Amino acid sequence: MKTLRSSGISILVSLLITLCISVPGEALDWQDLAADLMSPACPGRTLLNCTSGQAEQWREIIRQKLAQGETKEQILQYFIGMRGEEILAAPPKRGFALTVWLFPLLVIVNGAGLIIVLTRRWVRKLPSETRGLSNAAEASPHKPTSADPYRDRLQRELEDFTA
Repeated sequence: MKTLRSSGISILVSLLITLCISVPGEALDWQDLAADLMSPACPGRTLLNCTSGQAEQWREIIRQKLAQGETKEQILQYFIGMRGEEILAAPPKRGFALTVWLFPLLVIVNGAGLIIVLTRRWVRKLPSETRGLSNAAEASPHKPTSADPYRDRLQRELEDFTA
């Protein structure tokens, strides 16, 4: 009797777990599709986030098509046939639209390369410029070493102060 009762309880628990898992799965299907499509009435919003009446009609079409057993790809093709590829929330990763996916990567790589090149140039220039200034200041204390008269005056006054 105990084994019959424990097996009945385990079957009931597994049935409940199966039902709990399958219901959100169906709800996620239409929500997943609605998140992949742009709203026809609300610019810049997905079908999932739009509150217009037309968006609700489209969500209902998605639910009906899922109930009829159509796949996600078939439903997406239905909406693409109706409105074109601009109805997709993300551009397809093929053809010219592939540049939309690759462009940010190219910008990041080129920007990093530019930063590295400019940093190396700056680091190489820095020691030679400081050596040139110190040699010029040691060679003649009162001769102008740069085109800036204020810098020359400051240099002279510093030399007079330390002497």
